[in-house]
Amino acid sequence: MTARILLLEDDESLKLILSRALGSAGYQVRATASPDTALNWIRNGEGDLLLADVLLDGSNFLENLGLVARLRPQMPVIVMSAQATASTAISAAKGGVFEYLPKPFDLDDMISAVSAALGEEARAGRRKMTEEPTGFIGQSAAMQSAFKAIARAATSQAHVMIMGEPGVGKRQAAEALLRARGISSDDAVVVTPSNPVAEIFASTQSAKQVVWLRLEEWSSEQQRAARDALDAGVGRVIATASQSPEAGLDPRLLGRLSECLISVPPLRERRSDIPALCDAFLGQFARRDNQDLVRLDKDAVQYLEGSAWTGNVVELRSVLSRLSLATRGRVAGLDDVMTAIMADAGDAREALDVHANAIAALSLSRTSARAVAIDAVDRALFSQALDRCGGNRSRAADLLGLNRNTLARRLAELDPDSDDM
Repeated sequence: MTARILLLEDDESLKLILSRALGSAGYQVRATASPDTALNWIRNGEGDLLLADVLLDGSNFLENLGLVARLRPQMPVIVMSAQATASTAISAAKGGVFEYLPKPFDLDDMISAVSAALGEEARAGRRKMTEEPTGFIGQSAAMQSAFKAIARAATSQAHVMIMGEPGVGKRQAAEALLRARGISSDDAVVVTPSNPVAEIFASTQSAKQVVWLRLEEWSSEQQRAARDALDAGVGRVIATASQSPEAGLDPRLLGRLSECLISVPPLRERRSDIPALCDAFLGQFARRDNQDLVRLDKDAVQYLEGSAWTGNVVELRSVLSRLSLATRGRVAGLDDVMTAIMADAGDAREALDVHANAIAALSLSRTSARAVAIDAVDRALFSQALDRCGGNRSRAADLLGLNRNTLARRLAELDPDSDDM
């Protein structure tokens, strides 16, 4: 029988993250921000374990541990607290809690604690939260902002627009939002640029939950059909787009979809998440190929953290898949990573084409479109080259195939008021 977890947490974004992690680990989760609600559930015999935050809207839940013990003497309790002080830990221990997790904590450690509290140590090693196949995880501030936006959207039935560069995980964000709203992704109609106009209109008008993917690739006719369906239908739409919402989209359609906006950050803005993403993907590939888990040495991780990742999480996943197949369970070093990245170069053309199309669509809305596009590409190239080379212009020029004077002159053209990017 699947164990039932009662989750007591008043931070909506953290509640969503913990619920997803526990759900991915195979548990049933019932979550609330109200101590009274949680205590009523316990009083009614619900749940097999309580996972509770200590501080909830000014109250200290540790004061309720005695009541929990009287209501359900055999129910294990795990508490979490950002107040990582000795007194908090001591109070938790006196209250008879099974485990005290000081925030921030690793989600794998939380899953292991839950498993141990339920007497499932044998299963804990096989069922980690890193079974999440999407890579839509992260503890960085940028991803926390995205999780909070999803949590806010989950509390309403507004239409939602999810923005982000190609490869950041916009579809995974849409699926996470569906789950947060209590809807299976199998119950949502998915519409892509390949759907004809008639199908777009009919499915959007009749379905209750619709996911529109890659909206920037839709023709004007497809967008008009979608707009008309929204005007006449009752369904809720979650749309994704890889370009600025100001360019290329029907303004009336954009207005309807902008009831709620979610931005998924590029990988370069959440580099601190790369080690966790590597662990998640390498664990997935080990299970996929029935082989030992590949582990990365320190130099390999540092290089991956510093790489450009223009294809974002999708590109990282591709490189790690190649790495997993090539190393077959041994510790992978920097040379292994470099080989996997070079092997991925054949797929880079497709990723570059996707980005180029997005830049072109944005630029064509401006006068002097070609100059605008070239300036944008040069500015990004030079910035990332200088960042990778620690600000050394000679090395950056070599990386770009330019001489130092040409680089300096072009930098001055792009930003005449500054000597630096």
